[in-house]
Amino acid sequence: MSAVEEHRDTQSDEGLTAPWRPLVERVVAEYREALKDDLLAVACFGSVARGKPSPESDLDLYLVTRNEVTILSDRRLGTMSCIRETSEYQTVVRHGYRPDLMPILHSADKLATHPWILLDIADHGVILYDPEGVLARELDAVRRRLKELGSQRIERPDGSWYWDLKPDWRPGEVFSL
Repeated sequence: MSAVEEHRDTQSDEGLTAPWRPLVERVVAEYREALKDDLLAVACFGSVARGKPSPESDLDLYLVTRNEVTILSDRRLGTMSCIRETSEYQTVVRHGYRPDLMPILHSADKLATHPWILLDIADHGVILYDPEGVLARELDAVRRRLKELGSQRIERPDGSWYWDLKPDWRPGEVFSL
């Protein structure tokens, strides 16, 4: 069975286990406050979203903004460093995790190009904030395309994985997501 058929519903946040859920909610609230109307969507992906965090897990986030935003130069994001001082962050630390934020920020224009990171978000991501449905629509489009291509997420014994995007691909054939 292909990964597309097995994917979790990205509207469900069942994978977000305690103590992660309160931290994720706090982080989304902080991004909403910092970016205001520029923030279109936030999703969590990776081991935390899959409900399988390890002590080395970070908090993988995908943010969609109206305009291009860069972490290093956008002053609005300077307040995110205070997240480590919150009780939600400290609770996760007390449970033996190091919940460093690992955000990927893309503009809505970049999202429309279907960057590769959407493969994993379409597979197991959890949409946390998406009032206009921007991210949900693009993830649905990616899932439809993966299904058309017969794409498969191949998991290795060590837990890592790779994507076979078009199992019947022939040399010289060009395709897109």
